[in-house]
Amino acid sequence: MPKTIRELADEFGVSKQAIRKKLDANFRANYVQTVTRNGVQTLVVVNSGYLLLKQHFIGSNSQKPEGVTFTSNTGNKNTDTIELLKEQLSVKDNQIKEKDEQLKSMQKLLDQSQKLHLMAEKKIEELKMIAIKNSDSNSIKNNAFEQPKNKWWHFW
Repeated sequence: MPKTIRELADEFGVSKQAIRKKLDANFRANYVQTVTRNGVQTLVVVNSGYLLLKQHFIGSNSQKPEGVTFTSNTGNKNTDTIELLKEQLSVKDNQIKEKDEQLKSMQKLLDQSQKLHLMAEKKIEELKMIAIKNSDSNSIKNNAFEQPKNKWWHFW
């Protein structure tokens, strides 16, 4: 028996909009009919279309009917994919380890650089202090040994 979009949405546990998205032009041409119910024209999906939609929505939802198992016909492709992903994961792990080591060495170099900069600043401050002390002592010595120069015209 054909079912409406609302009936399908309720049955599959999805919205009407999700059902409408699956009703593309090709699907409508093959599996959808317009039927008049209670004086209103409504879209209904025939049984073969219903089965296709059921396969799509039940297969993609996390809810699986009991007793139904889905199998893949890809066979060995899944194991190849898993092996490839494991290989990529191990490569990425090695890259992360290398980056961690690089970060540690960069942090060590940064720390050393900061220590050197601090030592240089202290040395500069010491040199400034020595220069200030020397200039003060020179000015005191110069003042002590200077004699006032008396000019002869001041006495007149």
